[in-house]
Amino acid sequence: MKRTFLTAAMLVGTSLQISCGTAGAAASDQQAKQGPGSAILATDDRPLDALRRGDSAPLQLIYADDYSLVTPSGVVRSKAEQLDDLKSGRVQFRKIETIERTVRVYGNVAIILAREKSDILQAGQQVGGDILFTRTYLKVAAGWRVIATHGSFAKRS
Repeated sequence: MKRTFLTAAMLVGTSLQISCGTAGAAASDQQAKQGPGSAILATDDRPLDALRRGDSAPLQLIYADDYSLVTPSGVVRSKAEQLDDLKSGRVQFRKIETIERTVRVYGNVAIILAREKSDILQAGQQVGGDILFTRTYLKVAAGWRVIATHGSFAKRS
């Protein structure tokens, strides 16, 4: 049960507040939308819509074949395991809200740091929370692909 919740929590991803940069330098919201991070931001936005619809097809393309996820409890999950939970309906995303997102571009690698709040139905129970994510993207011939995600529950103040 705990493993499925963490899987559900880790599939989340989009944003309201964006900053982007190259070599770690932050840029304004407008620069992020027009600068080198714009393709990465567009790619990072697509999973949110797919998760809300329960549609694994876009995730099949966005996640690299060897994609891995490290959940807040330290469980490592594969692309196949995550997609199976979504396809089976064991996990349903009712609300996903990204509070902030930062993009750093280093040549053909990009790092996204995000804070997201979600409401997820898993096996009939409400789950979700306030989670911090680090997603690593690699630029390949077909475009940007996420190769790894790490999530941690945000500390409560």
